Amino acid sequence: MDINKNIMTDIELNELFEGKVRVFQKKQGYRFSIDSILLGWFAIKRAAGTVVDLGTGSGILPVVLARHEKFFEITGVEIQKDLAELAGKNLLYNDCTDRVKIVHADIKKISTCFSPESFDTVITNPPFYPAGSGRINPDRQSAIARHELHGTLRDFISAAAFLLRQAGKFIAVYTSSRIVDLIVEMRCKNIEPKTLQFVHSKTGSHAAMILVEGVKAAGTEAKTVPPMVLYNTDGSYTEQAEAVFREI
Repeated sequence: MDINKNIMTDIELNELFEGKVRVFQKKQGYRFSIDSILLGWFAIKRAAGTVVDLGTGSGILPVVLARHEKFFEITGVEIQKDLAELAGKNLLYNDCTDRVKIVHADIKKISTCFSPESFDTVITNPPFYPAGSGRINPDRQSAIARHELHGTLRDFISAAAFLLRQAGKFIAVYTSSRIVDLIVEMRCKNIEPKTLQFVHSKTGSHAAMILVEGVKAAGTEAKTVPPMVLYNTDGSYTEQAEAVFREI
């Protein structure tokens, strides 16, 4: 199949990690960012088995995870039909349709698509901001990705709790400003926070994001690992960030 003949003119091809991964993205609209890359790296280090990505967007995370044999069945769930279709094209282009599938679905209705306790791992990059807070991006795709227009943090964690097997892994990246909301919602759904790693733009800056590993129905004991710093003072990537790209 010639993928390029089936791509709309508002799509462009991006090569990542020295050409190891190639994905189509919208020129205007939702585009994945480094938080998705960090989430993929964190999942590779801490999870395995069957995995579902809630809010997969253009499918970057399933494509990345499919490069690692420890993940043998991968599902991406996306509510926006055009993004779900784009994710499907990315699976074809990266030749991973034998291990990955995309489901166009609403995470609030996840029980209509999957059986309970269907997955070993749930990964997600939920919208960071409540619907009524801050400036809503005028682009609809980007707005849905960043604001809780089609699903709240509680909705995403509720879906994760439904899908996870006992002792299954929950892996998320989230804004550090809402860390309390994240941990409270996890515990309410019997997903115990186990490992937390703060992500800083530069040394000395406040944490921008947090990477979290939780375990369903686990005991109460959590740890923080050394923080991740992404950029040097000159704007180049730190060795920590470069190591992430190499390990992807």
